[in-house]
Amino acid sequence: MARQGRVLHESEVRTIVILLRTTDMAIPAIAKRMGCSRSAIVSINRKFQVREYAGRRSTWQMIGQNSEQTVVETSS
Repeated sequence: MARQGRVLHESEVRTIVILLRTTDMAIPAIAKRMGCSRSAIVSINRKFQVREYAGRRSTWQMIGQNSEQTVVETSS
């Protein structure tokens, strides 16, 4: 179960960023794995600009340094 109102350690934030960058896990799955709220994952994603959802919850693009971007469909 997610714990709200707790401070995420720097190592936890790094792990979340890595999961956002290297997996196709949906935000709720990452939140469950890390034991935090979905809004915390969304905030970290916005801060580090990893994924672009463009107003859609089931499709996202990786924000990358190269010109190719990955589009991923999620089932949530």
